Amino acid sequence: MSLNNDKNNVHWLASLSLIGLVIVFFTNWPIYHYRFGGPETTWYYVIAWIMAAAFVFLKPKIVKLLLSEPMFYWFLVYALSGLLWVVFVDAGYFSAEDRSWRSRFLALLLFSACFVLTAGVDFRRLVAVWFGCALFAAVCFWIDYLVPFTFIPADQKGSNPGRAAGFFVNANIAGGLLVIMCIAIMPFIAMRWRIFLILVMGMGVFPTFSRSAMLLAILVSLVWILRGHFNKKTLLILLVVVPFVSIIGATLFSIGLSSTEINHDNVAGRLQFFETMGKESNDESAQERRYVAELAWQRFTENPLVGYGMRELDETFPAWGFPHPPHNMYLQLMFEQGIWGGILYATFMGIILFKGIRLYRRASSRQGSEFGVAFILIAVYFAFLGFFSNTLLSETVGIITLAALMAKERELISSDRRCA
Repeated sequence: MSLNNDKNNVHWLASLSLIGLVIVFFTNWPIYHYRFGGPETTWYYVIAWIMAAAFVFLKPKIVKLLLSEPMFYWFLVYALSGLLWVVFVDAGYFSAEDRSWRSRFLALLLFSACFVLTAGVDFRRLVAVWFGCALFAAVCFWIDYLVPFTFIPADQKGSNPGRAAGFFVNANIAGGLLVIMCIAIMPFIAMRWRIFLILVMGMGVFPTFSRSAMLLAILVSLVWILRGHFNKKTLLILLVVVPFVSIIGATLFSIGLSSTEINHDNVAGRLQFFETMGKESNDESAQERRYVAELAWQRFTENPLVGYGMRELDETFPAWGFPHPPHNMYLQLMFEQGIWGGILYATFMGIILFKGIRLYRRASSRQGSEFGVAFILIAVYFAFLGFFSNTLLSETVGIITLAALMAKERELISSDRRCA
């Protein structure tokens, strides 16, 4: 069953709905708005579900595609297992402040809604919106760096002058999400625009000073170049443009660094990491991450079979007893659900990787091959950043991107079968 024909079967309701959701979530407006007195972010998920339900009412056969998608069942197991751990491991303890198990159901809801809506969307238009959001994010990051407190006032929690995040509040999350946006965009834009995409990614990630995002952006760029995502003309232009862009970036960096409001020690420590490749980096952030990783591993070894349940990881829970989470997707799931949590995350990445390898091997076109590479890079995104972040499965940008690409992949597979 074909999801859509980009030329003749564009459903206006699905197109407007999904494009609107992309703009809202890719700017991180729901969470940003909530932090400063806006409505609960849950309402945005509900709106997404209502939009998808309206489209399903008009085109009910789309549900069959969702029910044939393995990732849908992964999110279903992810959500239900969280509830199961609350009931049995936490003895039915439901806290009004505990969002960990509820976020799993919201992820399932958002994935399903966006997968269904993608069925009626002209993918080229959607990617153009993604590109616009990525460019908007990169510009906001530089504004946030050059003009501290533009997005988060100095007296608010999360304010971190010197490390840009824009509407995303957290600089590490901001850098990582910009990279996954660019990975998803690459296979679907014309060759002449790709130089701008790699510049948006590189220039946008830099002012976040997220070491993990910077390393990932470098890795992604190398893969693109080595896999032939740029023709010779584009590579030549890139070689000429990069030095000029680097000069502009260095100038802007110097201007921002001259501000007395910036935490210079934090920025210097992060840049030192790249100078010494981490060998002499002793900043507080790195030390804290090592400590919480060791703590999470210790807690896991003490209760490896079922973990400690879905309660929030904070200092109020005796089994954790530390004011910060593990900053590690693997260890968080293993802390919560024991070895089953680790298997669950490995299965998640395995599904994405399998689809990527299958697409790459079966590709009959350049775009199909690049689409397969994009899937593989997204698996790398979750695998690599999983060592540095414990929020990957609750970040809406990643979920929407994954849902849309999964839906597009189903269309390509269906087309291959018809051709065969």
